[in-house]
Amino acid sequence: MRNKVETCISETTDSQIKFEENKRKIIFQNLSRFPYECVDVDGCTIKEGVRCDKLLISADEREERYVELKGTDVMHAIEQLEETIKHLGEYTDNRHAYVISTNVAPAIDTKRQVKIKYFKEKYCAELKIQEKQLKVSLY
Repeated sequence: MRNKVETCISETTDSQIKFEENKRKIIFQNLSRFPYECVDVDGCTIKEGVRCDKLLISADEREERYVELKGTDVMHAIEQLEETIKHLGEYTDNRHAYVISTNVAPAIDTKRQVKIKYFKEKYCAELKIQEKQLKVSLY
C-alpha cells in the first residue's frame, strides 16, 4: 500500500473480519487465518477529500479489498472507491472494491454496469455492489 500510516492499521488473523456501520456490513471469511491488515481509511489514512471507509490488505500485500459502507448514493460510493485506489493502490494482482448500501434498487442499472466494466479495465478491480450485507470468502 502506498502512503501507509502505521497508526491507522491493525493486523488480524481472525476467521471473520467484519466492517460495519449503520446496519451495513461486510464479512470477510478468513478460514485459513491468513494474516491481513485492516486499514482505517476515512479520517485516518486519508483525512481530506473523497475516500472510502476501509481497506483490507493481505500480509503479503498482493491483495487489496476496498470497502465503502454507504447510505443510498451508490454512484458517490463508487467515486470514493476510485479515489482511494488512486491514492493508496499499489498492486493489481488481486484487487476488489465493494459498495455495501442500504438500498441499491435498481440492482444493476446501465451506469453501474459501465462502472463495473470500467473498474475491471482501468484498475484491474472487481467491483461488487450489495445491499445491506455481504459475505466474502478469502483464501
